[in-house]
Amino acid sequence: MPRIATLRRLTVLGFAALMLAALALPARAQVAATVNGEPITSLDITERQKLHKGSGKNVSRKEALEELIEHTLKLQVAQRANINPTDAEVNRALGGMAQRSGRTVAQFEQALQQAGVDVVRLKARIKSDMAWQQYVQANSSNVIVRDADLVAAMNARRQNMQLKSTQYTMRQVIFVVRRNAPDSLKAARAKEAESLRTRVMSCDQVPELVRQYTEVVVKEPVRRLSSDLSPALQKLLESLPDGRMTPPEVTANGIEVVAICDRREVPADISSNRELRNELLGQRLQAYEKRILDKMRQTSIIQIISDH
Repeated sequence: MPRIATLRRLTVLGFAALMLAALALPARAQVAATVNGEPITSLDITERQKLHKGSGKNVSRKEALEELIEHTLKLQVAQRANINPTDAEVNRALGGMAQRSGRTVAQFEQALQQAGVDVVRLKARIKSDMAWQQYVQANSSNVIVRDADLVAAMNARRQNMQLKSTQYTMRQVIFVVRRNAPDSLKAARAKEAESLRTRVMSCDQVPELVRQYTEVVVKEPVRRLSSDLSPALQKLLESLPDGRMTPPEVTANGIEVVAICDRREVPADISSNRELRNELLGQRLQAYEKRILDKMRQTSIIQIISDH
């Protein structure tokens, strides 16, 4: 009996909260659903559809409502964990969106308004996305991919595990340039680096030839696997004969060139298969997020009043 009485009181309180929320909304913004007492209005659904339409995608009202329910749940989960992105963080994210579109923030907001998109609601969506990602990052330390998982995935796909990687022995040379140095000095140092580059035919020559220049740092030779290098650098090194140097590159320390001393093919470490590791990690994070949302749905009160 006490449980029944408690449930009745909760039902009455929930209905009262819903009525108060409905009264506080404009007449045209009818409540379409509630998530733990938080209303989602018909206007929210329309605005969400506009957001999708602006990116060239059409979604039904039912799909938009389901998306809003999920975003509301995500925000509620994050807020329970005291994760609440600030307005400054949301504005920075909006600024990033504007920059990627080639506009200023003001121009971007004007374009949204012309497309019928409510900027306030867009910021609300950004906030829920940010809060959710911060929550997942803070609680997903146990979501990992082990080497054994990589082996199992490669076996399942019948991929060859006899991977090969190229190990480069390289020597870095830095023509030091002050950060506030004039462009003319930087250009002169780059010319010196190019001069050294054309003269070096083997790593053994580097220490002797470098003595002819001032303020130059020669690093000790290091070994790097091709799997640890960027695709662009891998491509460059593949086309560069042993003993030669890479083109001068401007860095925080000055003008740098790198001599390729030698290279050899070695068995690649399974763990260096970054592409597969990231793919598996992404799948596991999605599954982890789904488990959280499914659990949240089971313990939440979600009322669908109208999806059309």
